[in-house]
Amino acid sequence: MNRWFDKIPVIGKHFSGKIILSFLILLMSILLFIVAKSNDRIICALGMVFAFIGDIFLNYPPHEKKDEYDILWGGLAFIMAHLIYCASYTIKITRNGFSYFNLGVILAVILLFSITIYFVYKTKNNSKKNRLYMAIAYLWLTGINYITIFSYSFSAQSIESLALVGALLFLASDVIIGLEKLNNLKSKLARELVWWLYPIGQMLIIIMA
Repeated sequence: MNRWFDKIPVIGKHFSGKIILSFLILLMSILLFIVAKSNDRIICALGMVFAFIGDIFLNYPPHEKKDEYDILWGGLAFIMAHLIYCASYTIKITRNGFSYFNLGVILAVILLFSITIYFVYKTKNNSKKNRLYMAIAYLWLTGINYITIFSYSFSAQSIESLALVGALLFLASDVIIGLEKLNNLKSKLARELVWWLYPIGQMLIIIMA
């Protein structure tokens, strides 16, 4: 998806399509707040600000090799974004009188635990243990958001439950990045897929909030 924005005249020469796409999602989150002002909208817009900062750390300058500090700060920004999204959906759960603990929570925890076991098993014999520990911490800190969205979606059982699809797409993009960083996955298709799953997932989470 980001390739479409790489070809924008003038702007595309200075910023990667990834940065432009992320900025457009940020604008969308702000417009949603302006059109339908609510605590949920302003919280999600704030979350998208941190996601945009994370994308800057991870993707700008577009052709420069990223070092560990860029990855660390980008990851921290995304953790903040997820925790803020989590706050938005927690408010929705409370406002609607839903119980937080339901089948959605159980399924989300099982999913996150399964991903953790997979990466521990696949990475046990290589030299990237430090990255593995960081990846697991990232998975569970962002996983708080996924668990909360699963909880809300299973309780709401409405169009807003599409947030669960957004969470799954976002998580799938992170899993692919984990395969690249920890298991040396080298696939142009996988890299392209990240930039379809991540934007669509994030937009669904924001729109359904």
